[in-house]
Amino acid sequence: MKNNHISEKILFTAYNILLDWEKNHVNLDECIDQMRLEEAEGKSAVASLLFEYFRHKGFIDRLIQDRAHKGGVKPELRALLACALTQSIFQTGIAAESAANIAVDCAKRKFGRGPGAFMNAVLRSTLKSPEVSNPPSSSFPEELRSHWETVFGEEQTTALMAVYASNPPPVFRLRGTFPEDAGPGIYRELPALDFTAPFRFYEILQPDKFFRLGWLEKGLVYVQDPATVLALSLLEAPPTGPVLDACAAPGGKSILLKDWADAAGTNLKLTAADRSAQRLKTLKINLSRAGVRAFTVQASAQENPFPDHSFDLILADVPCGNSGVLRRRCDAPWRYSARKLQEIATLQWDILNSLAKLTAPGGKLLYSTCSIEPEEDENQVTRFLENHPDFQLVRQRKLFPGPYHDGAFGALLQKKHSGEHHS
Repeated sequence: MKNNHISEKILFTAYNILLDWEKNHVNLDECIDQMRLEEAEGKSAVASLLFEYFRHKGFIDRLIQDRAHKGGVKPELRALLACALTQSIFQTGIAAESAANIAVDCAKRKFGRGPGAFMNAVLRSTLKSPEVSNPPSSSFPEELRSHWETVFGEEQTTALMAVYASNPPPVFRLRGTFPEDAGPGIYRELPALDFTAPFRFYEILQPDKFFRLGWLEKGLVYVQDPATVLALSLLEAPPTGPVLDACAAPGGKSILLKDWADAAGTNLKLTAADRSAQRLKTLKINLSRAGVRAFTVQASAQENPFPDHSFDLILADVPCGNSGVLRRRCDAPWRYSARKLQEIATLQWDILNSLAKLTAPGGKLLYSTCSIEPEEDENQVTRFLENHPDFQLVRQRKLFPGPYHDGAFGALLQKKHSGEHHS
């Protein structure tokens, strides 16, 4: 009975998050972060269920659509049915029959006998269907596929979709040296890429054993993808002087900046800002755990409180459409639309314009996204330079996702000294 209670709680939590996502177009990661489940195992199970749903959203939605009444299924019941089907078909931690029984009981209590009977009929008939015995490895929204084929061509789109269908390797960055021998087969060093030095990344082969080591809590390692250092690799030297990380939460790039500066012995004066109070809280926890001292402030990158020309280096790791990290942000493909792409590009443009004023003459503005969309990347840089003749492009680089790293984009912009752009 206890196991049934836990399974029911997991199903209901996933249902509520999915409903919130569908109604309010919220970011799935933020919903999961705010989960009110006491047990870490329960949180992990909910996240896993939702991850599998979005990986197979097209398939699950079609199963429901094919079996729906003529009038369709109400959003609330549809969300519960989607979670139940995902649990029954794609999760191995619970038997399909048990998952179906729990979902039917939940539906009866939440919606009444009629919807409960409908849930029962749909689940039983679907689970007996031949297509369920051999489901696709993933599904991809047609709107994004079509857009990518226009932008990148058919071959590149096929490669991107293959990466999306794969499981992202859990990776950590070593901060300093290993404190002890953890034992064989727990992790392995990833091949060095041409942008990762001086940082070292490792694939976690046995997550359960690795996280029991306590290295994360002690700040000895940081879980992040090699692509997170792409933008920093554009800098010629370790950061020094007054530096602003303008969209800093959860803190991964602030810690990268400080680690690099400390290793080189430079005098970094780091300010880490974020607009969200909740995200700032997470940022402070991560900085404290890593032993990184920084001035933290709640501030929007569009309307920041700092005087003009305050910083020698500004890192603008801006909000983006997440197209470079779709394996990890499995709901991102389903949030895509041409309108939303334009909205996020407008937000990025506003942030860049605001931060340009804060950059000291001769200082650098480092633009970074986890997107591969030209509208968010190189087109944004071209537009910025056209509107800011006091800046010049030092270098830029795009990285498409691969087996051992995500996709990303970075551009290093330098503010000319006073009078330089008039010559």
